[in-house]
Amino acid sequence: MGQEEALWSSDSQDGHVVPGIQLWIQARMSSRRFPGKVLAPFRGQPLIQHVIRSAATAVGIENVAVLTSDQSSDDPLAAYLDKLQVPILRGPLDDVFDRFRQAAEQWPCERFIRICSDSPLLCADLLKDAITTSAQLKADMITNVDPRTFPKGQSLEIVKTSTFMAINPEDLTDHDREHVTPIFYRRRNHYRILNLRSPDSHWSEIVTTVDTLDDLRRLEACDPTHALTLRIASIDQVS
Repeated sequence: MGQEEALWSSDSQDGHVVPGIQLWIQARMSSRRFPGKVLAPFRGQPLIQHVIRSAATAVGIENVAVLTSDQSSDDPLAAYLDKLQVPILRGPLDDVFDRFRQAAEQWPCERFIRICSDSPLLCADLLKDAITTSAQLKADMITNVDPRTFPKGQSLEIVKTSTFMAINPEDLTDHDREHVTPIFYRRRNHYRILNLRSPDSHWSEIVTTVDTLDDLRRLEACDPTHALTLRIASIDQVS
């Protein structure tokens, strides 16, 4: 059995289907500081494969999709995802917001989780904890970055799909379109936003994202979160 096949038949077999929720990973090959990083080898596998594995363990591979661009630069990524049999949606390069709108139309759900592809050490247990917590709360968005108390590379946002789809695209700035959720934070008085806090605010100083080749080499050598139990300690109402 090939390495890619084994990913879904072994590592992710404990993943459970979470009713009403999807997890979408935004990814592109045209990183300015590290072109092609999502397919760069990290501990023997392409970086994005680690992110997909964590996502699949948290929600089940059937609830995971990768949203990338329709540019030729992302053809190698699309080909690799086809090989993994991971659902993929291709849309505008700079309008990531629109990619998520298309995903919500293609895979209807009550809520979706937005994850970035530069986080190879993403903690599946933290994702599961956040999903369980969010199911008990009424919110337009649940985040763990406002303020950030978890390590960079452990960021997540759980968005109510109906609220997201009700946003008028004409109200979006270019920054909103590229980064998807800034409009929620900018208009926090219009939305119910809850923030998940870690037990230690100093964890926010830990960086587990891959922005450069040096980052990748550093994280390959040492996982700065290996001794931490990444869990939710409290929930704050942001708005």
